[in-house]
Amino acid sequence: MKKLGVYFGTFAPCHVGHFEQIIRAKRENDHALVIVSGYAGDRGDEYGMSLNHRVKAMRQLCAGDENVTVLKLDETDIPRYPEGWRLWLEMMADLIRDGTPEHAGDFGSLTFYVGEEEYIGPLEEFYSRKWEDVPVSVTLVDRALLRISGTNIREAALINWDYVTRPFRRFFVQNVLILGAPGTGKSMLVKDLARRYSTSYSVEYKKEYLKAHQVGEDELDAKDFHAIGIGQFDLNRRHIHSPATRKAFFADTDVMTAKVMTQLSDSNEASRKLYEVFDYYIQLQNWALILLLPPADDDEYGHTLYRALKDEIAHNNLTAVTRELKGDSYRDIYREAHSLVDGMLAEGKDN
Repeated sequence: MKKLGVYFGTFAPCHVGHFEQIIRAKRENDHALVIVSGYAGDRGDEYGMSLNHRVKAMRQLCAGDENVTVLKLDETDIPRYPEGWRLWLEMMADLIRDGTPEHAGDFGSLTFYVGEEEYIGPLEEFYSRKWEDVPVSVTLVDRALLRISGTNIREAALINWDYVTRPFRRFFVQNVLILGAPGTGKSMLVKDLARRYSTSYSVEYKKEYLKAHQVGEDELDAKDFHAIGIGQFDLNRRHIHSPATRKAFFADTDVMTAKVMTQLSDSNEASRKLYEVFDYYIQLQNWALILLLPPADDDEYGHTLYRALKDEIAHNNLTAVTRELKGDSYRDIYREAHSLVDGMLAEGKDN
């Protein structure tokens, strides 16, 4: 019969203090259950961390650990605490009993790890009655040892960055998009900013696509634009979730660029059908700052692309986070860009 440790919470986000308690629950027992709870519109959801997102991130954090199982408790359909407390305890009992085949209904003792003293009595009383032949105990965690709280992180994530466990950091990354016509120094600016802030960046997927498929820009059709747009979205997403990303991420173009390029090509019915696809992916993106590089004075196509990008930015209600860089030289543009990024990060520290 196994000794089972249970640690529950909203984990919005999971920080190093939470992780230490997971380790403790695992070491003091044969197996640890980590129960991620929440409901639609809860405090995590307000920061882009839905219950499902938190469960996935927690499973990534504990991946490969055979002594830890992560389970989801969706309390959307029950009253909020304390009115729904007894129903919540019943739901958790079902999870404990049926959680995984390895320990379902087969535990000799049950230890809960909690940070609130008010939970001790109700947990001991409810589960001692629920399973009369199973010893139930509750361990009160010294919250002073945690040093940080989810509230601290949500309100000032960048200041408390090192306390956030890696799979949860992506919810607080400030994503910066660099847009501009070819030859404006866009790709160089992306790389230089990423190096300055010691973080990751994405390259322009179209360049890779043209090379891999041995096709010229004037030969691109609707199928190619579709592949370029989705390819750029996937590339950006992978870098946002990358362990190398720290506080900010810099993207060299996005799906809006693919949509605009499609519009500026020989538009036909096949191309127009792509717009809804592009719009769907554009809405999935989240940009804290968009930097728009000016075209060269004699670049007619660059000016056309620049105007089209501004229209698309406005169409997606992103004008408020967009800044048009005005520098006459690359050095001026770089200085203006990193000044804007500094301001964005400082604002994130104050929130």
